[in-house]
Amino acid sequence: MPSGITVRLLKEENSSSGVVVSPYLGQDYHKLVQECLQQGRLFEDPHFPADAKSLGYNELGPWSAVTRGIQWKRPQEICQSPKFITENMKWTDVCQGQLGNCWFLAAAASLTQYPLLMARVVPPQQGFKDRYVGIFHFQFWQYGEWVDVVVDDRLPVKNGQLVFVSSAQESEFWAALLEKAYAKLNGSYEALNGGFMNEAFVDFTGGLDETVDLKVPPPNLYHLIEKAVKKRSLMGASIQIQSQYERELTTPEGLVKGHAYSIIATWKMEQNGRTIHLLRLRNPWGKVEWNGRWSDNSPLWSQVTFELREKMQVRGEDGEFWMQMEDFLRFFDILEVCNLTPESVTDKHAQLWKTNTFCGRWLGHSAGGCRTYKDTFWTNPQFLVTLTEQDEEKHGMCTLLVSLMQKNRRQCRSIGQDFLSVGFEIYQVPKEFDNKMCASERKNLFSSLVSVASCSFMDERDVTGRYQLPPGRYLLIPSTFQPHQESDFIMRIFTEKQHTFIEIDCEIRANGNVFKENALKDTMEEFSAQFARLSGEDQEISPEELQRILIQITSKNTHLKTNGFSLDICRKLVKMVDLNCNGKLQLEEFRKLWSKIKEWEKIFTNYDKDRSGTMDVQELCLALEAAGFTLNNQLVESLCQKYGNNVRQVYFDSFLSCLAYLVCVFEQCRIMDKNKDGVICISKEEWLQLLRFE
Repeated sequence: MPSGITVRLLKEENSSSGVVVSPYLGQDYHKLVQECLQQGRLFEDPHFPADAKSLGYNELGPWSAVTRGIQWKRPQEICQSPKFITENMKWTDVCQGQLGNCWFLAAAASLTQYPLLMARVVPPQQGFKDRYVGIFHFQFWQYGEWVDVVVDDRLPVKNGQLVFVSSAQESEFWAALLEKAYAKLNGSYEALNGGFMNEAFVDFTGGLDETVDLKVPPPNLYHLIEKAVKKRSLMGASIQIQSQYERELTTPEGLVKGHAYSIIATWKMEQNGRTIHLLRLRNPWGKVEWNGRWSDNSPLWSQVTFELREKMQVRGEDGEFWMQMEDFLRFFDILEVCNLTPESVTDKHAQLWKTNTFCGRWLGHSAGGCRTYKDTFWTNPQFLVTLTEQDEEKHGMCTLLVSLMQKNRRQCRSIGQDFLSVGFEIYQVPKEFDNKMCASERKNLFSSLVSVASCSFMDERDVTGRYQLPPGRYLLIPSTFQPHQESDFIMRIFTEKQHTFIEIDCEIRANGNVFKENALKDTMEEFSAQFARLSGEDQEISPEELQRILIQITSKNTHLKTNGFSLDICRKLVKMVDLNCNGKLQLEEFRKLWSKIKEWEKIFTNYDKDRSGTMDVQELCLALEAAGFTLNNQLVESLCQKYGNNVRQVYFDSFLSCLAYLVCVFEQCRIMDKNKDGVICISKEEWLQLLRFE
């Protein structure tokens, strides 16, 4: 039997170090400033123009009553002496306008308490004086990278007032321009309607966010908060409101409703033989404080030494106060925790997370839906997570944070799309599981896998879970709830100790059967007679003649649906076996081709599950494997797109075309195998050039 060929792709060196910021839509802020200065003009953004399209598509669409009468004005047309920032950025700088984006504004307001993080989102040295040309820029984390977004300073105004966010100080504009940059990033102002504070926190920091319902808290919540403080995570606690009238309402206990308090410290204190768990909270107003147990003026402090009170910074009205854990759970409803990546933490004493990120997609063959859909669930992207070391507490467990994020769905609202319902499953991996397993082996193993954790499916951008698992190997499978729903996604994991995180993928290989000629039913004499009849006087079969033969034969077989065998497909089939390269087939060449066509017909029929004469793209991977090919995810994805139709079906002629293409590619690989050991090692770029081979 002819030998097979394996293709090993060389790992690419990652030359980038540190945080790279890319200009969004290719707009370089510094170059644009220089251009405008040289041309003596104010910047007008062609990618987010001052018109109805930038406002929205439905409630804020071009014919909406809400947008009637809106004008776009620069700050100096709105007030006499505009400033980017009047003093320091404060919570009170952010006042909501006529847009349901309080989630974004609350996160922006909370971030003002973290000047170093805010300085990345809102780069300093911007204003309306030196080198002013009507352009400003802001930086956001987007699906694994930081982007620098530029905007002009034309803002929507109605009756002389800003329509959307404004500052309590009328001459200050950083918040309005930040909102405009975020609207541009998401497609329009209207795209910001409705969301969750954690979504904006992630875009401001690149962190991984968790939401904790304080009415059903985890039993180890204080310990989690304690560790979050050590990791310098951002934490915001809030009291939910029942109506807009309750927003900013102060309770008799001195707490403000609908308001994000930061948690900045923890403290354990022994008193009367029991441990008191305290949290230190900060009101961003810098005033209005909790007046219950362990508040600044609480008589409980009389039982504590003066030195300890000083150490714990118990002092007058400054917006910061201590609160007992039981009271915190009684009065607060929601806790948001934003776990920062190592590059976002500036404190050298902080305990850092170990993180990993992978960008993937559900597309055609890999959009398998949740585990309810047993026939297709196994086709979803899969990841192998290896937890090698238990946490510092040595309790035999590892902390694993998993985040699944849908990409670019908010931007698609204008074309009628929105967030899909997504989630993930985590399985214990058996010893026999190999991350290089071929598709059929993985499919057969799926029924025996034991689920150890899962998250609820939600139609939100970010779905996050925290798990305690023993050291070991785990299979992580993200999916949409329904099969055949396509979207890009990003998968991230955070652990306290080292881990490995790899995509389950196949080795690229064509086995010896691919290049072997199979026996036909007919004797050589019978086949020669048929060839003589089909080939005519020149005793050769051209692509045109092959086309006629294939159309004639498949028209009699209702189990094989085709699009008529284009000449291009027939040329590919001829090329596959055309040893003398004359573009036609002689007897031996045609015999070899026909043996492969009959072999592939049998495979196609086996994977045409519903006997429709077509094959679903989700079965293409298995069918190609049956034909002797194991391919990596990227190649299977491109083949499904190229050879599947718009309803994810593969016709018989497309299937033959796909296989002929692969045979030609791997024949080239065999030629490149100079030492004849059945393996070639090439770069990704060389492999892509081979795949472009026609």
